[in-house]
Amino acid sequence: MTTSPATDLAPDAVPDVSTQLAAVRTEIADAAGFLAPTWPLADFIAVNPLSGLLDRPFAEAATIAADLLGARVTPDETWLRDAWRHGRITDDGLRAVLARRHPAALRQGPLTLGNRAYDPVELLVADLHQGVTGPPPRRQVHTAAEALAPDVVALLNTHTIQWCAAFLDEGQSTWRMPGRDRGFYPAWRALATHDATLPRPVRARLWHLPERAEHAVLEALAALGVPDNQRTRYLQAHLACLPGFAAHIRWQGQRPDSGIDLVDYLALRLATEAATLAGTHSHGTAWASASAGWIDTRQATVDPGGRAHHLLGALEVTDTDAAQRSALARLLDHLPLQQRALVWLDAYEDHYRGQLLRTLSRHQPEQPDAPPRAQVVCCIDPRSEGLRRHLEALGNYQTLGFAGFFAVAMRYRDLAGGAARAQCPGPITPRHTVTERPTPGRQRAAERSLAGRRVLAAIEHSLHTAKDDLLAPFVLAESAGWLAGPLAAAKTFAPRAAGATRAWGARRITPDPPTEISITDVLTPEERAATAETILTLMGLTRGFARLVVFCGHRAHTDNNPYQAALDCGACGGHPGGPNARTAAALLNDPQVRRHLAARGITIPDDTWFIPAEHDTTTDTVRLLDAHLLPDSHRRDADTLTADLRTAGTRLAAERCAILPGAPTRPRPRRAARHTRARARDWAQVFPEWGLADNAAFVIAPRALTRGINLHSRAFLHDYDPDLDPAGTVLETILTAPLVVAHWINSQYYFATIEPHAFGAGSKTLHNVTGGGLGVMNGHTSDLLPGLPWQSLTDGHHARHEPQRLLAIVQAPLRRLDTLIARNTVLHHMFSHDWVGLTARERPDDRWHRYTPTGWQPWHPSTDTQETLP
Repeated sequence: MTTSPATDLAPDAVPDVSTQLAAVRTEIADAAGFLAPTWPLADFIAVNPLSGLLDRPFAEAATIAADLLGARVTPDETWLRDAWRHGRITDDGLRAVLARRHPAALRQGPLTLGNRAYDPVELLVADLHQGVTGPPPRRQVHTAAEALAPDVVALLNTHTIQWCAAFLDEGQSTWRMPGRDRGFYPAWRALATHDATLPRPVRARLWHLPERAEHAVLEALAALGVPDNQRTRYLQAHLACLPGFAAHIRWQGQRPDSGIDLVDYLALRLATEAATLAGTHSHGTAWASASAGWIDTRQATVDPGGRAHHLLGALEVTDTDAAQRSALARLLDHLPLQQRALVWLDAYEDHYRGQLLRTLSRHQPEQPDAPPRAQVVCCIDPRSEGLRRHLEALGNYQTLGFAGFFAVAMRYRDLAGGAARAQCPGPITPRHTVTERPTPGRQRAAERSLAGRRVLAAIEHSLHTAKDDLLAPFVLAESAGWLAGPLAAAKTFAPRAAGATRAWGARRITPDPPTEISITDVLTPEERAATAETILTLMGLTRGFARLVVFCGHRAHTDNNPYQAALDCGACGGHPGGPNARTAAALLNDPQVRRHLAARGITIPDDTWFIPAEHDTTTDTVRLLDAHLLPDSHRRDADTLTADLRTAGTRLAAERCAILPGAPTRPRPRRAARHTRARARDWAQVFPEWGLADNAAFVIAPRALTRGINLHSRAFLHDYDPDLDPAGTVLETILTAPLVVAHWINSQYYFATIEPHAFGAGSKTLHNVTGGGLGVMNGHTSDLLPGLPWQSLTDGHHARHEPQRLLAIVQAPLRRLDTLIARNTVLHHMFSHDWVGLTARERPDDRWHRYTPTGWQPWHPSTDTQETLP
């Protein structure tokens, strides 16, 4: 039974207003649990799009995603069968997964079909290969408009998109939404009645909306006749209509000054839907009595009997009786159709994981005897793996892997001022703001540089404004077309020359003045010492310091790319890692900090100097930062390191050319370096680099485990020495912070590859940036596209990302891991619910063990897959 606003209730049965409002907010929060917040483009951070379902087993999340979004979360079975034909999956691998995941089915005795006895595993493998394929997933939860008035859906979605985009605009539009400072719902409520895109009767009904968004939600749900026990599902149906906008508004709702949240968003949608449908149906809300049927619908499935009949035909077995067919159906019931792809996926993942673990087990690294020439601390990002490998091959260098924000969670304001940006992982809220300032005595140089920047910014703003004005584009074309045309042609047909010319001009108009990071006025001496101790402890560098210790952050360099932030450092909030590297180096070069560290048992030699650097992952060039602060005594060391980093970068560029579309085949390193620089400057280049495509593993172990192995830029590498961490505090930090971020990155690539329409962003060539960097759309009135564009995943002919869940490989005592998993819910969910795999061993000579919810199991490689990594 449903209630409406007119229903009489006993006075003592009417909940007070505050209780009603709180209940609505709780229901909406519960409904939005399946959505992961998404950041704007400038701060693009990879997220697991189903992170709200992390507390559910992966298989259950697959069902929920199918019901709400019509999306699959495992590769298509046809694709997986093709992977088997290419040797990427083996029958032994399938049998091993069936034994691990469905042991009850395999404990049955042989089944007689016709005149032959079949082993259960043989039949299940045959069903995997030849069994009937289930229907593709489709949404099972619908709104009233979708079920009863499809013509209203387009109107409702367009109305939602236009008003949300207007409110969230950050300067792209020349028209600013009136009343924006009052918040989204009050502003929309005041303007919607004047929106000529809505029919006049609908606008008339919207005149009577309540002042509070929560009340508008309640009134609309009642008018639509949604039963109380279906309200959460109905709210989910609306959130699933435009999941891109809903996910972004969920992120906005976490910011105290945003003025919009999902309550406001749903108030708009529900109120507009109710007002529109009230005029569509002549009998008012009488039609809503059937709502329980259209909110939740069920998709037809293939019953076990039908599957058995199909499999018998595939096996060409005809002479079976009813009992035999029934026995086969019961066997197949152990492997439901919707779980069959999970078996394939496990076997697909096990193939690569077996190669990787076997390679690590057989590897015998050479340990350098002499002290390192320099220690280079790189981000754990897989793109750093190749740089580290090539640098180590050039001489006695020690490289370390560490999360690229270098344990410095901060906001950063550059020399130009303006808004400070968060330089830390998304889940962390920074407490301090670090500022870039001119080096003492260089204030005038800084002022000249800033003046040049202001000139360029003014020109860019004028051009942007002209494009959005009614007549200005014609004036602009007449007055500046003679210059803009040749410049555009040069950028298109000679990107390298055009880029060099532009860089030359920028150096003269906005030369980089000597600057430094100011920290003494931000952190107390005790805070600086504590941060420095955390940095050194987490990366395991508390003794044996080299003369030069480099903090090497990373960034990407692309032109005309809305997804620039997706290529920058995820640990730095989707921004370049240079500011964090500079801050960490400044901390550890501070004599006062060093005295505090010495009192805590960490002695840094007087001749050790920390220097920041930045690795450009698009061009594989490395630039030392703050070189003007380097003591003269260390300049020769820095020059040698710079030369070796240049050589390592050119070799890595040659390695990457093998997989970059349109790159020269097997080029010499210098030619490869020229090519990658040209790609970075080409504004038409949709494949400037592959980012983190193909990431598959996260190694937490001493560098000796992986030193000298070509991991093909597929692994996150975090240094960890279990002997230095008896309490497990360092390991706990690595597992609950960098590993979680890596899981988000891996999941974003995984889901965008599996289901690009639901979790990806389509083609870059069709993108329209909206809201001044809010996000991208296809055209002007599509949903916000939440994930990665397909050019980040495939070259159009071959997939560059193998969709598999992340594997964590840890060298640490198994009991230590058990303790950490037991006391950290996020780790329990990731490892016990199959979102992330976990393999570990205590010592280099021990066997690898696989983590399962019931305990550690020895890792057994498939008998027909003995190869190591290529």
